[in-house]
Amino acid sequence: MRVDGFWSGAAQVARRVPLNGRVRESGGWRAVLEGGSGALGRLGLPGPLVERWRRAGPIVTQGRALTLADADYPAALAALPDAPPVLFVEGEVGALQARALAVVGTRTASLYGRQVARDLGARAARAGWVVVSGLARGVDGEAHSGAASAGRTVAVLAHGLAHTSPPSHVGLRRRILSAGGAMVTTWPDAEPAQKWTFPNRNRWIAGLASAVVVVEAGVTSGALHTVRAAADYGREVFAVPGPIGAVGSEGCNRLLAEGATPVVGIGELLAQLGSPEDARTWVDRVVSGEPLVGIARERGLGVAEVLAELAMMEAVGELVRLPGNRFARAR
Repeated sequence: MRVDGFWSGAAQVARRVPLNGRVRESGGWRAVLEGGSGALGRLGLPGPLVERWRRAGPIVTQGRALTLADADYPAALAALPDAPPVLFVEGEVGALQARALAVVGTRTASLYGRQVARDLGARAARAGWVVVSGLARGVDGEAHSGAASAGRTVAVLAHGLAHTSPPSHVGLRRRILSAGGAMVTTWPDAEPAQKWTFPNRNRWIAGLASAVVVVEAGVTSGALHTVRAAADYGREVFAVPGPIGAVGSEGCNRLLAEGATPVVGIGELLAQLGSPEDARTWVDRVVSGEPLVGIARERGLGVAEVLAELAMMEAVGELVRLPGNRFARAR
């Protein structure tokens, strides 16, 4: 699939400056796309970035490219001010739209940590959640493996679709795809995994999820980058307690001391999260006239974030805005 220069340029610029919020304030992505060079100049970006955007060439992906102007772009990301303009997807695009639970942790997980991650992945997927993680060794791989045995899981990659990292997870990648899941990345196909690509990956794991569970993590674990992103996005963070003094549990125990919700059992966690089907009815509640304040509170979001999601649905033709911040289904 070919991605034109407008979107490849937007993706490059967005790695340096959050674009989605600026574009919304300028009338939305379609307005900027149709407005040409003049519209780019009105976004308040530094001149060199505007020039870089204008000069960007098209790129080709072996998967499917979803842009912020596409109806299939995941709503959870589309609502974020720093949402990536382009996603490259292999597998079932629909898996990106379902309500998701992120399960993350250290690559050097203990036997206990691997078992918890695998069981949590399987039970969450069986309950209807899409399990999101980063395809790494350890906790990530076990969470994907458990989820793929019972339902759907999405791997957010720190590299392009032409690679699998680690290479030993080629088989796991096939299992994820055959189970109706997906690979998703913001990097062009040929981009290999590098030190600076992982923070990007961790951020979108949090952005896709309704909540984040940290199974095991040291104090320098990349999983804590995902937690920081989750805090930025208003996602609830859960952590599995570990033994005092165990290096692989220091990060989790510190998160608990700072206010993360403890995981005392997988059943209890899933009960706290509620049914993933619950999130699919919130738009119907908005359309029926239910106050946005209560809906936002239940979803762990601010009213402005809910309005941003509704605005995106309006932009792609799913909803029609009525006076007084009310909405109706488009006919």
